[in-house]
Amino acid sequence: MIRVFRAPARLLTGVAAAALLALAFLTGGRGDAQILLPETVVADLGGAAVTAPGLAAALRAQRAAPDDPALSVEAAAMLIDTGRNTGNARLVGAALAVLQPHVAARRPEAQFLAAKARQYQHDFPGALALLDAVLAVRPDDVNALLNRATVHTVKGDLAIAQQDCGRIAALRPDVGFLCQATTLTMTADAPRVAQTLLEILQQPGRVDPALLPWARSLLAEIALLQGDTAQAIILFEQVLADDPGAQRDQLMLADLLLETGQAARALTVLQAAPETDGVLIRRVLAWRATGQADGQDAQAAAETLAMRAQRSLDIGLVAHAREEGLYYLLIAKNASAALERAQANWALQHEFDDLRLLVRAAVAAGDPTAANAALDWMAQQRIVIPALDISALAAARGQMVKP
Repeated sequence: MIRVFRAPARLLTGVAAAALLALAFLTGGRGDAQILLPETVVADLGGAAVTAPGLAAALRAQRAAPDDPALSVEAAAMLIDTGRNTGNARLVGAALAVLQPHVAARRPEAQFLAAKARQYQHDFPGALALLDAVLAVRPDDVNALLNRATVHTVKGDLAIAQQDCGRIAALRPDVGFLCQATTLTMTADAPRVAQTLLEILQQPGRVDPALLPWARSLLAEIALLQGDTAQAIILFEQVLADDPGAQRDQLMLADLLLETGQAARALTVLQAAPETDGVLIRRVLAWRATGQADGQDAQAAAETLAMRAQRSLDIGLVAHAREEGLYYLLIAKNASAALERAQANWALQHEFDDLRLLVRAAVAAGDPTAANAALDWMAQQRIVIPALDISALAAARGQMVKP
């Protein structure tokens, strides 16, 4: 799942708040919905999308006046939100179709929202180009700066992300600090960042209440990366108690529970989560661990994952290569396929899940040197993750350089 900085709704106002939504679909005379993608591919979505509160009305208004930028942005934003909440990435392409004329007209609101859609599609160069265009006319747009920092962080360009965080700090010191902290979670500075976060959280009034979920999520993630599993579980459970729909936190907590033999609890954490690839993978693993591998739900989920992975391979998509790599590594037990997907994913993004996948796939495939690019990046960026075992890779690398 793509990282989204947990900025508060009060910061992401108006169009910016809507940026976590988006996409457009066409309803015919029937009761079902269809999504028109930019490539003119039509995908039947059934009735799920039209059940989102206010979505159908927003879409009808947009269709009646497609040249109205405000209506297009509102409809696209609501569709993106539906797509994210239901795990239906096809909605993002439809949002871009709705926004296209307004992006072409260089309207910043549409460009910002289109950048969010591009980010969701893992089109990071496209997202950055759009955010650069917004910032060219709105250099102090905190939301655009924050999203640009997000993209650079996901890509592993931490120094560049920190520059945007510095600009944010001059405008919103609290948001700038959390932005900077997010870029440091995998570095040698992470323990210091965690201590500062903890001290701030223990002082009432020091942090805008709307920023608390973001700060607590960072604390939980740092605990995970530092190898403090018990504390990480406690912190993630606190985050989800306040925000049950925090999908990234759900997946990280589920991973910890699976690794510590608490598969039944992992299923509970994921019970209401949308059936994204990441969720289905963890559910299948949990069902297997609890002796339910032969159950109808487990088999159906495994078949769905296999179908989705094959479809991506058939049409050359890499947007979900991380999840496909996990599927091949942990469920299909195909190490070579897992490594291929892990390498394709690493070319796109450099978060902890991407690093861990590449390391594990390289070891499983018996080709530890296939992760050399990751080791090089870790050295360049001062990445220090006690929870990640890279000893096998480091040993193989050491043998290679010996005279």
